[in-house]
Amino acid sequence: MSSGSEDAMRSWSDLTLRERATLAWGKARRFYLVHFRPGYVRESIGRRAGDCHRTGACCNLLFTCPIYTPNPLPTCRVNRHKPKVCRMFPIDERDIRDRDIISPDVPCGFSFPVGDGKSRGVLPNS
Repeated sequence: MSSGSEDAMRSWSDLTLRERATLAWGKARRFYLVHFRPGYVRESIGRRAGDCHRTGACCNLLFTCPIYTPNPLPTCRVNRHKPKVCRMFPIDERDIRDRDIISPDVPCGFSFPVGDGKSRGVLPNS
């Protein structure tokens, strides 16, 4: 494997049907959360630790974002005007799991530390 993060990403043809369905569901889920559950998003992002390592994996979930450029560093060409869903990524642990489908060998810089006493995977009412 070369040092470039783009080389570490799996292509669409490498994904199973289940992985493709997971990524499609994740896109829809993130859109819904960002636009209709802002309280959940704020709470979840408040638990988020770390920072972006600019791997570009989140820009390649389900499809490659048309405003993403991998060189010289993975970058959004409209960084100041990113869509809300992109600015909020990752919203929760599920987004890290989705991202790891595309780039399992290069870890995301974000994490969601466990220990807040809440059940994982359940969306609270906002």
